[in-house]
Amino acid sequence: MKMSLNILMVLLLTLEVSAVDASPPNEAARKVDSLFIIASSGEIKYRDMVQPAQDSLVAMGEAAVPRMVEKIDIKIAREARTVREVLIKIGAVAVPSLLTRLSDEDTEVVSKTCYILGKIGDSSAIDGLVDVSGHSDWHIRSSAVAALGDIGNERGYEAVSRALADTVGLVRKSAAVAGGKLMNEAAVPHLVGMLADDFYGARMCASEALVKFGKKSLSAIGDSLVFENELQGNLGCTTLGLIGGDSAAVILTAQLTSPSPMRRALAVEGILNCNSSLACGAVELLSSSEKDPLVLFYIEKVLEKYASK
Repeated sequence: MKMSLNILMVLLLTLEVSAVDASPPNEAARKVDSLFIIASSGEIKYRDMVQPAQDSLVAMGEAAVPRMVEKIDIKIAREARTVREVLIKIGAVAVPSLLTRLSDEDTEVVSKTCYILGKIGDSSAIDGLVDVSGHSDWHIRSSAVAALGDIGNERGYEAVSRALADTVGLVRKSAAVAGGKLMNEAAVPHLVGMLADDFYGARMCASEALVKFGKKSLSAIGDSLVFENELQGNLGCTTLGLIGGDSAAVILTAQLTSPSPMRRALAVEGILNCNSSLACGAVELLSSSEKDPLVLFYIEKVLEKYASK
């Protein structure tokens, strides 16, 4: 009953707002503008009508798209969020109109459009997103690559692959996340290399992506542990632990003889997280000669965990 009353109130307010609209371009645009005032309102008097108004905009479907796409320029946070949510819910029929905004001179508009296209997830947007993935503005590159990951179509992989080597850390971060969504095995060596990235966000997202690849990434991570870059090897140990399993635990045993206490500690912690007792013997052997307190802490944890196995 309350919802029906809210819908009735929305319709009445729509008529009221439409009556005072100065010069709307057409009936559909007038209706969209009227509903949008309510759908994006933060006023208490409209509180119970916000969702019904948003639902009405979505129900208009393709008829609402041109006017809603025009509103991507909006800067006010509440209104901008409403634009995104409505267009995403309208879905694939909004894609052709959205693609026209990828050539906008306003870089913020292009970035917002990329986000919306990614969340809609329709493959017809891929070519347009690939085109702007090499844009001179890094915000757009980051948004385009992220959107390609959200769509999850293999056609976007080449653009994502290029972005893994971008000069801007946040773009590399977006590319790493996208790589974990596309799950193209060709990305694994690049993601392993990113474990040494100088930007924390990029290397952590690379690690998370490699965990998604699971056993398919073990060999490449294992090979990287002998590289001189300590950051890469340390995060590699942590990543192996997160992947888990017998194979990851065995790979980690080779790091128990590392001259670096931090590497040994991370290797033992990784073995602890692997949920495999295969490396327990190697850890027990290390306990007799280890002096570093952090390594000893994790050794104790491993031996406690697998004492009964």
